[in-house]
Amino acid sequence: MPFVVYLCEYGTIYGGENSMLSGLQALQRRGFDVAVACPAEGPLAGQLADLGVLDLPFLWIDGKGKRLPLEQLREDLVEMTALWKADIVHANSLSVSRILGPVKRPGRTKFVGHLRDIIKLNRRVVSDISALDEIYCVSTATRSFHLNQGLSAEKSLVLHNGIDLTEFAPPSSREERSPLRLVYIGQLVMRKGVDVLLEGVRRAIELGADVTLDLYGECHSTKEEAKQYLADAQSYVERWQLTDRIRFQGRTDRTCQVLQQADILVHAARQEPWGRVLLEAGACGLPIIATDVGGTREMYSDGEALLVPADDPDMLARAIEKLCQSGELRQSMGRNGRKRIEQFDINDYADKLADRYQKLLQGTVN
Repeated sequence: MPFVVYLCEYGTIYGGENSMLSGLQALQRRGFDVAVACPAEGPLAGQLADLGVLDLPFLWIDGKGKRLPLEQLREDLVEMTALWKADIVHANSLSVSRILGPVKRPGRTKFVGHLRDIIKLNRRVVSDISALDEIYCVSTATRSFHLNQGLSAEKSLVLHNGIDLTEFAPPSSREERSPLRLVYIGQLVMRKGVDVLLEGVRRAIELGADVTLDLYGECHSTKEEAKQYLADAQSYVERWQLTDRIRFQGRTDRTCQVLQQADILVHAARQEPWGRVLLEAGACGLPIIATDVGGTREMYSDGEALLVPADDPDMLARAIEKLCQSGELRQSMGRNGRKRIEQFDINDYADKLADRYQKLLQGTVN
């Protein structure tokens, strides 16, 4: 039974971690033994315990909470990967892929990494990532972006994240109501365009759209600019006297229920390599308004979602107004979105990943 160890730098759970967790269970059903090396404290460790997945000890930070120096992390990984005796070590993020790439492999162990971000990288970082044995990009947009930065074309491929279509499914019915409930689920940070979302919803209300907006998420960053960004967003709602229409609900562990009980998902991200919440909303039959960035058009390639330009609150407002005016359009978009997302079943993803693992171990990767 092949043994795969995943590396996660943080103990939080966001899209990348949720995608990994879904994949772990599917891989176990395909005969792989899996474990995760992540911080001992935090939601991720708790979720792994609930799933019965082994959590391996590995220190990413020092006693003051700062990340250990790059070379020390690599030295520690040389020691720990030899101790784990894994067949494959899988870095679950771009930053960990960069750390792992040049590390000396113990025996026949293979190192792979996941690229879930579209960000500018310097040559050294790209070279470090390209030192991995194989690199999985969550979308064609993600791979193309990194190829233009010098990423190895030979070692990289597109592997779209999948979703459990049984867990995320449409409700038996969606009642017609007023106001319509808009939802946003994600981090409350600048790259997610929360400021544009708030402005777009405000303008939609001015156009006559009878809606509310619930934002589910938090700002995990401790940087002052990130804290100020969230504070400004909350102040914006108060300044425009929209507290009865726009509510910050905090983090949720009930994503499926939130999506099933909503009327429209709105997503104004400035960049989105392959947004997990867009998969989840589509699987739940929820009509979607999203920005046309990153891998989003790959996910909804034939009009299953309303795509608008990034940083354009006016177009966002008009899309909201358009969906508010037609219950029939909302229903058809929900049906078409669900049909489209059925192409990204978690079982298909696990089959493809398991196949890559086996070929890598057998030395038959082409």
